[in-house]
Amino acid sequence: MTQGGGKIKPSEVVKDWALTPPTIFFRLQNALANPNTSFKEFSVIIEKDPALTVRLLKIVNSPMYGFSEEVQTIEHALNIIGTEQLSELALATSVARQFTGIPRGLVDMDSFWRHAMGCGLAARFIAQQRKQENLESYYTAGMLQNMGSLILFQKFPQQCVEIMRRCRETKEQIFDVEREILGASHAKLGGTLLKKWNLPGRLVEPVLYHHRPALAKEYPIATAIVHVADIMVCELKLGFTGDTAVSGPSEYAMKILGFTEWPMKELEEQIKDKFYDLIFFSKDSMIY
Repeated sequence: MTQGGGKIKPSEVVKDWALTPPTIFFRLQNALANPNTSFKEFSVIIEKDPALTVRLLKIVNSPMYGFSEEVQTIEHALNIIGTEQLSELALATSVARQFTGIPRGLVDMDSFWRHAMGCGLAARFIAQQRKQENLESYYTAGMLQNMGSLILFQKFPQQCVEIMRRCRETKEQIFDVEREILGASHAKLGGTLLKKWNLPGRLVEPVLYHHRPALAKEYPIATAIVHVADIMVCELKLGFTGDTAVSGPSEYAMKILGFTEWPMKELEEQIKDKFYDLIFFSKDSMIY
């Protein structure tokens, strides 16, 4: 149980992280709010963080985009994919650096981030197939959907060991066991933190409801896409987050996305191929 034997309060648990939001994202959002901001001014904001600059250029030059020529500068990247889209990518890569010191033995962090990258890639690909706009928003939501697990790993490692042991033995969903033992799930914690950071609803809802997509009110399509992407990546075993019992997608998500069969072998093969292309391309991590 938690300290004192009670259930956790998500707003209290995330308060340490809430004080350190990904400032680069908000600088870029402020720049976006000014219609006179130039690509050069955007690029200067990003290039003040050399490590972030390297990661963003690595992502933009990856097989996920498949550009015919190398993108060598942030200003070039902005010209190709747009300011709002690059802001989303900056957010996804910056958040990873907020979480360090995860106890060894709980989960392999390389595997965790491979899963996150797979979910982002799958969500982006499904959104692209459905002709959605701002594909990087789907990539970012997919990447961040399990960030609440990292909070649990850091704050409640002993309980997480018990939760994962029980899920292995009983095949219960980790989402349900977290709620029973701790009083809140990783989805609730992740969504609460994104709200505290005042991030847009298009990111908050898919993280908050990726296990219960029918609850999403403002962004049901995005939430359903992230839900399906997560399950697909789990079934394909692309990385690992600690969840050993995976059920199929909800009927609601399948219906709202117009999917009629599961598993979707052709779509899964396309996503798996893109994932391994990305992993092969990235000898070192594009995330952290």
